[in-house]
Amino acid sequence: MATIKDIAKLCGVSEGTVDRAINDRAGINPETKKRIMEVVEQVNYKPDRIAQSLARGRTRTLGLIFFDLNNDFIAALVDTIETIAKEKGYFISLVLTHGIKEEEIKGINYLLERKVDGIIVFPVGKQSDYQELKINIPVISIYNKISDETPYVGVDAQSAMRDAIGYIADCQYERVILVNSSITKKVKSGLNVYTLQERQKGYIEGIEKNKINEGEGPLIVEGLDFRRMDALYRQGQGKKTAFLCICDVFALEVLTHFREQSLKVPEDVGIMGFDNMSIRKYVSPQLTTVGYHMSEMAQKIFAYLMDMIHGSDIPKDTAFPCQIIEGNSL
Repeated sequence: MATIKDIAKLCGVSEGTVDRAINDRAGINPETKKRIMEVVEQVNYKPDRIAQSLARGRTRTLGLIFFDLNNDFIAALVDTIETIAKEKGYFISLVLTHGIKEEEIKGINYLLERKVDGIIVFPVGKQSDYQELKINIPVISIYNKISDETPYVGVDAQSAMRDAIGYIADCQYERVILVNSSITKKVKSGLNVYTLQERQKGYIEGIEKNKINEGEGPLIVEGLDFRRMDALYRQGQGKKTAFLCICDVFALEVLTHFREQSLKVPEDVGIMGFDNMSIRKYVSPQLTTVGYHMSEMAQKIFAYLMDMIHGSDIPKDTAFPCQIIEGNSL
């Protein structure tokens, strides 16, 4: 079986140069790298990953912690990160917490024990939950922010919600009701609600800026409380009303509910979602929503984690812009 030493001799380069080429590290001429990889393929070289891990203190395994994969947008994000990792010679160890903070902490410890090189987490835990953990590897939080010290990648939720309200106002709606998650219950349970709070802040700023809900102020439903939705809708006394939902899953549930009440969308009530889930294309009327570039986000998350693993600094906060994805539900 060929070794790095054999490949270096065949290519007329040092063993270190061969190592950089094989492991896709910087500091090598592209033409030299191409020549080395051609020889690697010719001699059918297979790196000894166990030996490499022992020598470098790395396992070429990354940990992913998410609460579930029920949202197809999140599932697609995980799938994309896994695909990118595989292309770069990394494996993924996935932990699902089902939104339970204690399971998240167990998951962190599990991954640390297995000596993963870095962790990407969509946290339900907060800074206080992480302070007692002895984490000595790179960690990136996504969507929910853990602390100012932990790098964060998400979307510009406040701006997105402000823009969504502006778009709804342009459609001549006088009232906008926000359907958020059960934020009060989650706060009482000590869960991380950063992204939910950011979206709610954007909603409040948006209705104030666009003079929506005049005389009423913020109209918020927590969770799929259909009784409250009906009450707030009737409270409008015929004013043109839209429901802005925290995610497309909620929006589709609200759409189904009002259909069951014999209300037409958008003739009687408008509905808008958030996340641009693929299923919206198969719903009539097609859902108007807020979208962002998931693939670009996944690539950036992976690239940042690689930078951290190799000792480079990355931005503390990265927020991706969002766009209105037009449908027929407003």
